[in-house]
Amino acid sequence: KGDLTSQFSHSPSSCFPKKIRKMVLLRVKRELKEFVVETKTSVSVDQLCTEVGELHNLMLSAERLAGQINQLAKHGPMRKQAGCDDATGELIDPMKEKAENPHYDPLGYRIGKPPAPEAAKVLERTADECRAAVDVKQAERKIVISRSKIEEAIQNIRGAVLIAYPMNLPEYDIIRVILEGKDNIKAACPQDAVDPKDCVLWFARKKLDRKEKLSKYCGKNEKMFLKVRLQTKNQKMPQREARLDKDAQTKMMQYWHRKNEEDKRLKEEADDDDYLNSEWANPKAYKSALNGMAGLKFR
Repeated sequence: KGDLTSQFSHSPSSCFPKKIRKMVLLRVKRELKEFVVETKTSVSVDQLCTEVGELHNLMLSAERLAGQINQLAKHGPMRKQAGCDDATGELIDPMKEKAENPHYDPLGYRIGKPPAPEAAKVLERTADECRAAVDVKQAERKIVISRSKIEEAIQNIRGAVLIAYPMNLPEYDIIRVILEGKDNIKAACPQDAVDPKDCVLWFARKKLDRKEKLSKYCGKNEKMFLKVRLQTKNQKMPQREARLDKDAQTKMMQYWHRKNEEDKRLKEEADDDDYLNSEWANPKAYKSALNGMAGLKFR
């Protein structure tokens, strides 16, 4: 119960077994986060929703932790109160601090005393590894998110923090709060975090009932790739996704822009005798008028 990984622990009978290769792949999407998990059609929707919700929250915590580690490497530990001196409690003049301290925090959250350069490099490296473990681009390549890699990255950050600060960080530092599992991810990320106990999954514009099994909605084929949406209990049905992905839309817009630019260039570079195509420049216009054929067009 005392660390971050135990806060999101799950039962031994996980629905994401690692050794079995014939698995159903689920591409889970929520807001801007996407990740791929593997499961079986025989698993219950209740167990699936719980584990997907826990994994999603763990990814949010890991991403938030990585961002705070970068700030720690640049500006040092946090203050008790932002913009105030820890010893006196008085407000700090930001202009004076900026002139005296090259490592000052522009936001005023940290004291401006970073660790040694070698320790700072270790902190930044572990933060990059943690961020890579929860990278959204893995979903595009259909790479299954690994819970063990996320937990390993968090443990590496814990070791790097102890190397930089052997006496540990202050109790009020957000990094220590996250590593000890005391951070409330739902309060920190209210728009993104979900409650694993009552979150829901949507597939094919249908809400998956927690009392049923996954096979009721997708059959018993264990070689499927499904796209599902993770929502909170009170959220409505998610909007239908666009038929074209972002890359296809970008390519279409680029083609349209190039086409317009080419048309403009051709109009600007048109020959000076382009007026000959006009009706008044037609040498047979007088004859056509006498014959009553003026203004007639043939298809």
